[in-house]
Amino acid sequence: MAEKDGKTEKASPKKLKDSRKKGEIAKSQDLTSAVTFVVFIVSSTFLGTYILKQGYLYLKIYLSEGLVVKGLENNLGNIGMRAIIFTLILAGPFLAIGFFASLVASMLQTGFLFTSTPLKVDIKKINPISGFKNMFSKKTMFTLLKNLMKLGLVFWMSFTMIRSSINHLVNSGNVGTQKLFFLVMELVKSLGVQLGILLLGLGIGDYIYQVYDYRKNLKMSKQEVKDEYKESEGDPQIKGKRRQFHRQMTNGTLADVETATAVITNPTHLAIAIRYDKSQDEVPIIVAKGADHQAAKIRERANESNVPIIENKPVARAMYKSIEVGQPVPVDMYQAIAEILALVYQMEEMNKHKI
Repeated sequence: MAEKDGKTEKASPKKLKDSRKKGEIAKSQDLTSAVTFVVFIVSSTFLGTYILKQGYLYLKIYLSEGLVVKGLENNLGNIGMRAIIFTLILAGPFLAIGFFASLVASMLQTGFLFTSTPLKVDIKKINPISGFKNMFSKKTMFTLLKNLMKLGLVFWMSFTMIRSSINHLVNSGNVGTQKLFFLVMELVKSLGVQLGILLLGLGIGDYIYQVYDYRKNLKMSKQEVKDEYKESEGDPQIKGKRRQFHRQMTNGTLADVETATAVITNPTHLAIAIRYDKSQDEVPIIVAKGADHQAAKIRERANESNVPIIENKPVARAMYKSIEVGQPVPVDMYQAIAEILALVYQMEEMNKHKI
């Protein structure tokens, strides 16, 4: 279906992440139930002695006290409470084991996940028309057929095993009640193990299918991939223009170093080229600035163009932080720049009188 809709691309990490935030994940309830059932069967094997001891203790207490009809109506509350406590004592370990087995089986499939999105009210979920359509959807019919097949396999395996053991059960009247009990328990345990293996295999197969179906439903069209990329990274055309503009600005600033009156340095970390031409500039202008590698390029270009390089750490730091390329020097820095320009003019005059 995804291919027919033009969705041929795998889901992006962003879409998978967004889907997980909504609680939409690949999970097999059959696998969770199978793992819980297997753990329950295995634990029953080890807890069998515990059940027998507790059951024996319960019967011993009540038989020793004697349940007479007289006064029974006055003790119903006490008898009921003790029966509930006894049930919890017997069932408590199984309930705890089943709970943790189910929790671990779920976390192995999905990892730790907590989201409140599925709890939010969605009109589509309570829409009777949508609900009626979902009742006869392909997914619902597939789930129904899958459950019927699983039920059929369980029934067939149970019937086959009981039929093969029926002769032993019929002829076990002479073995005694105690041995008969253990014979039945052995049959139940053997049947439980075989059913557990069957359900576990079906659960693993169902989990593989759920992962496949989940990823198929999340497939994206090529246009969706492009739109998502634009949304997260920006339009490639715009980014290309930005890079081109940046290269032009970089080349332009380095070229403008040749027109600079002086380059002020930090001395190696920063470099700011200023220009003050009385014929065209009312105030000094920043024509280039850079840090680290770019600063080295500005100094190199200045040496090639015989532009004076003046070291002044405070002025270089202040200008680099507060002034952009193409902007004039602010009024509060006039005095410092005037002193630097005076030094430059003095150096030029000395060079003129050199022989």
